[in-house]
Amino acid sequence: MNCKRMRGCLVVTLLLSGVLQAQPDQITVENAYVRGLPPSQRNTAAFFSVHNHRDQAIKVIAGHSDAAETLEIHGHQHRNGMMSMQREDEVTVAPGGVFAFAPGAYHLMLINLTRPLADGDKVQFTLKTSAGELIVVDAPVVSVLKPAPSDNTSTSKMGSTEHTGMH
Repeated sequence: MNCKRMRGCLVVTLLLSGVLQAQPDQITVENAYVRGLPPSQRNTAAFFSVHNHRDQAIKVIAGHSDAAETLEIHGHQHRNGMMSMQREDEVTVAPGGVFAFAPGAYHLMLINLTRPLADGDKVQFTLKTSAGELIVVDAPVVSVLKPAPSDNTSTSKMGSTEHTGMH
């Protein structure tokens, strides 16, 4: 085997073995999806995991989407034996940590949908960091009649070369 081919094999092997990981300055979003509801519904939710590959905590803030008038981070609170949702301005992702937006927990609300969202559609939304960085996420719409996806349905990255000021 020649040297060029050996290097290519090594890179593929390293990628498959997980040795090559996200750069230390990256923030990644994985397993993103948006719940598809009947067309009469004006709001829905997005779920995903934010991975902080940095050595310091980051704060994540809801951004915007052309699929909804407003995006808000919501958390569930137990009060007097009742479960309720509460809007949160931001969430903190620990250094080297993961913050999950999941059903029954924190989630991203898409409020006043601008169009019906059908199973299989794609929705793009942004998240912001408190430092002014934007993270663009492309997420599939998954019908509420289907089970929630458990694999990598989408992945988005934002590294030091993709920083964008808040708008």
